[in-house]
Amino acid sequence: MNPSDWGLRPLVLDDVDAVHAVYSDPETWRHFPEGVFVERERSVALAERAERDWRESGLGEWAVTVRGDVVGTGGVSPRGGWWNLGFRLAPSVWGHGLGTWVASVALGAAHRTQPDWPVVARSMETNPASGRVSEQAGLERVHVEPWADGPAGIIHADRPLDRRLLAEIVALG
Repeated sequence: MNPSDWGLRPLVLDDVDAVHAVYSDPETWRHFPEGVFVERERSVALAERAERDWRESGLGEWAVTVRGDVVGTGGVSPRGGWWNLGFRLAPSVWGHGLGTWVASVALGAAHRTQPDWPVVARSMETNPASGRVSEQAGLERVHVEPWADGPAGIIHADRPLDRRLLAEIVALG
């Protein structure tokens, strides 16, 4: 897969069918099977939130494309004084560096848009590839939260987080 074929553009409602194809694929949720989007309305809500974030914050989630085809989503979303970094890509594009590229571009965009806000990525110990992408993009592991009924949650950030914000992020699960 050639990086010159990769692209990003703001995620919009017109992308819902392609986004739902990725988010409803159980393989993209191998590390968290309960997360599969069964209802298309969840994909609609994701796109609507992205449109609102772009409108209100000047930055939000992108549609990730390869040769013009939407293969997932990624980027940062505003969360009340911090940026949430995330991505979900079709399994057919895994292992080529696309996730790291998306995360790196998003980190730079977040720093330009609202440099005072920390950039935070949340992952699960059962998905070590996600944590590696966060680290390759420039984030550091700042917290591991053992869960009583499942795998530990891992928090990466671009800077140390104060206790209040860390507690808020941990509470998100």
